[in-house]
Amino acid sequence: MNVRKLFKYLWFTALVMQVMVPSNAQQRPVISQYMMDKYLVNPAFAGNSGYSIINMTARQQYMNFYNPPRTFFISAQTRLLDDSWILKVRPIRKKTTKASRNRKIGLGGYIYNDRNGIISRTGFQLTYAYHISFNNRYQLSFGLSGSGFQYKIDDSEATLINQDDPLLLTNKKAFFVPDANAGIYFSGQGFYSGLSVNELFGSYIKLGANKFENYKTLRHLYIISGYKFAAGHSIIIEPSLLLQTTVKSFQTEVSARLFYTKDYWIGITYRTNNTIVVMAGLQVDGVYIGYAYDANLSAISNYSGGSHEIMVGLRLGDNNTRRMRWIQPDISEFEE
Repeated sequence: MNVRKLFKYLWFTALVMQVMVPSNAQQRPVISQYMMDKYLVNPAFAGNSGYSIINMTARQQYMNFYNPPRTFFISAQTRLLDDSWILKVRPIRKKTTKASRNRKIGLGGYIYNDRNGIISRTGFQLTYAYHISFNNRYQLSFGLSGSGFQYKIDDSEATLINQDDPLLLTNKKAFFVPDANAGIYFSGQGFYSGLSVNELFGSYIKLGANKFENYKTLRHLYIISGYKFAAGHSIIIEPSLLLQTTVKSFQTEVSARLFYTKDYWIGITYRTNNTIVVMAGLQVDGVYIGYAYDANLSAISNYSGGSHEIMVGLRLGDNNTRRMRWIQPDISEFEE
């Protein structure tokens, strides 16, 4: 596999699609450091590395605005191995081989709260993933998630120009919306690429008066791809891209991170809504922290201020007990 040529093709495709499709606002939360927790983008990533991983993300946008958008995520994922406590509680009928079906199963989940003004979404996702290895070097993963969220309108602090606003003329201002997500993910030898679809059901959300009854969640298609390669002694570079599209919008994020001894990194992202993101992070003994600052380049930046995002993660397990021993470690891991 020539991963360099494949990655160049993906970049070219992203540029062509960006020219052809206009960019608009989207319904789902934006996470600038998605490359630190790819599970938030693609359910097939659950258990991909073989470790147990917990991530916490906090994000606040437009710091100069009153009651600005805020997002919080807590995610967890793991790979079921033969020594997993989940497997120990059930009887084992026969001995398993090193590539047993048990070791191919990943589980994940997250909870989140996303608030934008008087509207908030509080939800969850539960994921089952299945991983297939090839030649001890590559891995193909599939993931399916059940998800749902509570959609809530809090008008207690709203200042209304029109007291008969049809959006608020309802006694039902909180309701539950079920949905599902699915994804496929390929990785190995520093390269990764994945495709996922969120909001598969396209559920209807009935807001206020009858004129809003046809409001619905939009299916979001995500394409993620990246490649890590050594650029000298103790230096690793990771270019990556994230494509997000719905039937009404398209957005591209082009990123690059530079690692020093795999323990420290800095990065930059250009997002096609005229946003530049700078980021930095470090990891020590499986604990890592990352910070990102979003600077909007449009006219609104004179009034809105920037956006801040912090991600803290914990990786449990070591190479001898948690990794898939039949998958050789590659440069894409934090430590080997």
